[in-house]
Order: sequence, then C-alpha cells, then structure tokens
Amino acid sequence: MYPNANLPCTQLLRELKEVVVHASAETITTDVSLSPFDGDELSKILDLINQLGENIGDTYSICVIARFMRYFVRAKFFNFCGLPAARLDADQTVYKKKKRNKLILVLSWTFNVAMFGAPQSHMEELRRVWVDRSINSPRWKNFNSKLSTEWSSITIYSTVMIAVDVSFLAVPSVSSQNSGSVPIISTYLSIFCIVGSLVVSLFLTRQNRLYGQESADTAVDFLTKMTGSAFGTKAVATVHGLPYAMLLWGMLYFMLAFSYQVFTSTPTLTLATTGSACGLVALFTLWLIYAARDFHISTRFLEWLRASICKARDPNTA
Repeated sequence: MYPNANLPCTQLLRELKEVVVHASAETITTDVSLSPFDGDELSKILDLINQLGENIGDTYSICVIARFMRYFVRAKFFNFCGLPAARLDADQTVYKKKKRNKLILVLSWTFNVAMFGAPQSHMEELRRVWVDRSINSPRWKNFNSKLSTEWSSITIYSTVMIAVDVSFLAVPSVSSQNSGSVPIISTYLSIFCIVGSLVVSLFLTRQNRLYGQESADTAVDFLTKMTGSAFGTKAVATVHGLPYAMLLWGMLYFMLAFSYQVFTSTPTLTLATTGSACGLVALFTLWLIYAARDFHISTRFLEWLRASICKARDPNTA
C-alpha cells in the first residue's frame, strides 16, 4: 500500500526542497510566477521540509512529501513543462485565439462604451487569471481580493450618493416643482442607478466570498460555468463592471439635475461665476480621462498616416 518505506525518501525530499526554493525565488522576482503557492505558503512549506530532516522515512513524512509534490507536478503538467510550447508565465496563453463573431464584438464595444470602459479593464484582469481555462491559485485569490476591495468602496460611495440624492429632493426649490421637471426626473434616475449599484455590489461581494477563496479546481468549475455563453469572458467582465458603471450613471444624472437647477434659476453674476467654475472642472476632468486612456485615436491616426506616407514613397512597395 502507498505510502511505503521503499520510496527514495532522501532523494524526494531533496528534490522537493529544490522545487520550493526555486518557486520562492520565482515568486520574489516576478509577478507572473507559475507556483501553485504564494510566498508565505512557500516559506511555511520550506519550514516543514526542514523539520522532516530528522524523521525522514516515516510513513507520515512520506505522505507530507507526496502531498506537496502533487501540487508542483500538477502545475508542471498543466503548464506543459519540458515541451517546446511550455507556458513560462502565469498570464501566457499557449493556444491560438478564436475569431469572435462581429455581432458579439459590436455588442461588447457598445456595452463597454455605455459602461465607461469598466468591462474592458475587468476583462484584461480576468484574462491574466483565467488563462486557457486554467487558474493559478495565488493569482486567483489576489484577483478576488482586489474585486472585494473595489466593490466595498463602491458600496460606500453608493450609500453616500443615495443620501445626497434624497437631500437634494428635500430642498424647497426642488420639492416645490412638479414631478415632470428635469431635476426631479434626473434625481429619480440617479437614485435608481445608485440603488442598482448598491444591490449588485452586495450580491457580487457575497458571491466573491463564497467562491473567491475556494481551491483552483472549484474556481475552474465556477468560471467554466460563467464563461460558457457566446460572450465568454466578456460576460463576466460586464457583470463585474456593473457596480462601477451604474454608480457613474447615478452621478451623471445627479449632476444633470443639479446643473439644471443651478443654471436655470440664478442671477447673471452667479450664473457667470458658477458657469466658469463648472467649465474648468469639466475641462480638467475630461483632460484627465483623455490622458488616462489606453487607446489614443490621435496617436493611432498619426502612426497610420506616417506609415501610409512611407509606403507611398517607397518605390519597392508593390
């Protein structure tokens, strides 16, 4: 029966120690380590290995060695260790990408624009974790920890915005208006969006607590089920970006209601002052959004124009 005392325990222990030391060095020097354990776990494993030096050959020590080696051997197997197409980084894919349907691409782009780019950013993070339908456990836990932090902060912002919207409706100059006025309707829409953001954030946070700290096998089953639609990872990324998008829509609707209330019932001097301040704030905000974008239309257009000119001047171009 396994385990037994006929195994080369000393050799296996030495090999396991070398593997753990190599994984520790890789974890320290790179963010895309393929190790199935994080740095703290590797340190604890190394301490246990050092304690096995005195009791090597016992049944329990053999079981401990085999238990740890199982995780490292599985990691080598799933990353095609020793093959020409081996995966060297945790976010590296070894398969060719399939071409998506144009309709799905258009719908994905539409959702991405309507949700202020949140699905795209979440999809990039998800693709670093969900690679070739496999998961690296430390990266999965780190990914879910970031999601929990983001959704918790969005929950706080949503709670504050609900209080702001309700307080705005209680202002006498606003509450005295009819229910069909622009400030009232915009504030109602803002409250709906904020409440939606709050509910979705709470639901996703609860779901993340259930599946975020599970093992890699359970996480693979969960993500396989979630990405089984035609949209693939885009569907999961869109769901993850819903709290952020609805919070921003709620803020925009509130700004619409507040701006309409300010600019339609104020004297000329106040209108000029607040209008100038609002214009400066909008200018700096748009400039920051433009500078923080990953895709710059002007840069891409200049690169394309420069390449076209060089191609036209080159006589050897067919």
